Amino acid sequence: MAAVTDLEQLGLVEAAEAVRKREISPVELTEHCLARIEETEPYVHAYVTVDARRAIEEARAAEAAVLRGAGSGALHGIPLGVKDMFDTAGLRTTYGSPTAAHHVPSRDATAVARLRDAGAIVLGKHATHELAWGGRTDSAYFGPTHNPRRRGHIPGGSSGGSAASVAVGSSLGSIGTDTAGSVRIPAALSGCVGFKPTRGRVSLAGVMPLAPSLDHVGVLARTVLDAVALLDVISGLDTADPSTRELVAEREDTDVTALDVAFLSGWPAEIVDPGVASVLDEVREDLSGRGIAVSTATAGGEAPASAVLTQILAEAGTRHRPAFERRPTSFGPDIAELLRLPPPTPRDLARAQATVSRAAAALLELLLEHDVLVLPTVPVTAPRIGESFVDVGDTRAVPIELVLTRLTSIFNVAGLPAVSVPAGERDALPVGVQIVGRPGADHTATAVAALIQNTTSVRTS
Repeated sequence: MAAVTDLEQLGLVEAAEAVRKREISPVELTEHCLARIEETEPYVHAYVTVDARRAIEEARAAEAAVLRGAGSGALHGIPLGVKDMFDTAGLRTTYGSPTAAHHVPSRDATAVARLRDAGAIVLGKHATHELAWGGRTDSAYFGPTHNPRRRGHIPGGSSGGSAASVAVGSSLGSIGTDTAGSVRIPAALSGCVGFKPTRGRVSLAGVMPLAPSLDHVGVLARTVLDAVALLDVISGLDTADPSTRELVAEREDTDVTALDVAFLSGWPAEIVDPGVASVLDEVREDLSGRGIAVSTATAGGEAPASAVLTQILAEAGTRHRPAFERRPTSFGPDIAELLRLPPPTPRDLARAQATVSRAAAALLELLLEHDVLVLPTVPVTAPRIGESFVDVGDTRAVPIELVLTRLTSIFNVAGLPAVSVPAGERDALPVGVQIVGRPGADHTATAVAALIQNTTSVRTS
């Protein structure tokens, strides 16, 4: 096969095309990613399990298929990682918890099976916050995952291993779960793309639940184009998950200049680090300079993140508290702390659900007037590992989980498509911007996200 020399710069879509054209070998791609794993894992710790032997075997089979004119899958020969919340047949799946440290499923989650059907090669399992119940990915049992841009800082979570791996090039993409921002938060803090689609687009079968009313499957990749390609492969109806639905086909030629893009004010702008806010201002100027109709829309009411976390505590607690009561020492300290909290009372839960319902309804009303909404993904850059409270501008000592999920969790409640793209840096740490679309209008959100990512690349090059 002809050589493609700069593997570090090769994106997922480019790599798939190069494999089809026999310009690059699946074995070469896989060996490159495994070499990056060996090089970066000592200081990043993006993986909890690496299946190098099987990956090489699959890469050789993929190469042989290409040489005999077979292997037409969209991801044929592409090495990917999988968040450790997805079941993988014959490969350890821990859910980030010592309670499942030796668990080996007998079958793949639907999303994993669809990756394999498309020809993808699974390199291993990406680190996650325990049970996906947290935004830091700093496991006391498996060890913390470090931000790929600065050791000692969190990558975000709970799909932190996935984001860190994609950012350092030890995989060409990953699938993750997102209950309150767990795909978008680490993408923003680690410097890659995170895409949570419209609820129901991707099956949750074979994924460990956290809060079923909020859980989504999403993807992480270097570019919006790569993320869309990944999501297209894993999307669609699944009889094993009755919540899945077939979305109406979207236009592939969205004219971004014809869209109404609204930047959110109100509670989404109340607690934001000045450096993050300045990146958002730069994005707004870039879009305006390209002739796009940019406006401001006010999200009314109060910030709903605390109410969303109450809802998660109720649902996740119901699932995990019985096991905790039987074996409390088998859980990590932060999950144990959560499970020791008294369950929300019916009155507290009703009040929380009313708060999030009002907030979601207000955002849906704004989307009747505007095509997409834009806001920061996370109000701060990556905090340090071990921090429980962070300062955000003039607001002091805010609980870290409230900060991390402040601007993401409501879109899980509403089930809206949301994409986080790298939009700049402050103090050499990535800043992500979030683009939110109408229900089912995933392509509109990704079209705007791609434009922002492309203009950011020009502006920071």
